[in-house]
Amino acid sequence: MIGFVCHPLNAEGSVAMIDTPFAFADGDGIPVFVEKIGSTVRFFDDGGVIMHLIGRGVSFDDHRRTRFLKNIAEPNGVQLNDSGELEIWSKSNEVQKAFAQYLTTVLAVTSWEKEQCGVSTDSSLLLDEVAIYLQAWKPSAVLADGKEISGVTGHVYKMDFQFDGSAVLAIGIHPASVSSTAKKLLDIRAATENEGLNILVVMDDRQDQDAARREGLVLDSVGKVMMMTKLQERSRIHTRPS
Repeated sequence: MIGFVCHPLNAEGSVAMIDTPFAFADGDGIPVFVEKIGSTVRFFDDGGVIMHLIGRGVSFDDHRRTRFLKNIAEPNGVQLNDSGELEIWSKSNEVQKAFAQYLTTVLAVTSWEKEQCGVSTDSSLLLDEVAIYLQAWKPSAVLADGKEISGVTGHVYKMDFQFDGSAVLAIGIHPASVSSTAKKLLDIRAATENEGLNILVVMDDRQDQDAARREGLVLDSVGKVMMMTKLQERSRIHTRPS
């Protein structure tokens, strides 16, 4: 239902751990578990987010120190329960939306953590957001790590994702980023073995849509360009982690 591999944790298969490509700043995987109870489904972290933050030196000596987690989670419909778990409940027919809301919350926590450590989040956060929106847009399509593709010059380029039959790149609107992407795609397109290759470029237009449209014209001849706001619209998720 969500397009990720699940590992059952009990004989009935009603509780499972979900494999995702997302990680905290130190490389620890983001905890994602799912539990089905009757006609409802719960996504939760089994206390993993707080345990990770404690391991990174964050103190939770009293309940007031969890307020920042609640402020991040609650706008997305996610709760911090009395057991210290981030969780969201949904009906069985709304699991894709709930899963996206859960991931949006946990990725916002990773962004907060990186900011506390002085780590730049722009690039990695954009990739995480694009992954969430792609999966929410087409829940039955498999989202995988991007493949390496050779250009006519012999250079090998790593794509960001493989999704629904297309190689996917996620970029900002800075002219240098657009120019680099254009050169990369021109090299790839010139190789005969890449004939028929589908390439989707997701461009983050949220800060300046006019500039994004101008820069998008540069890439239209070498790949299909989709603006981030359009992807958000199709995914029906509009909350950006912050």
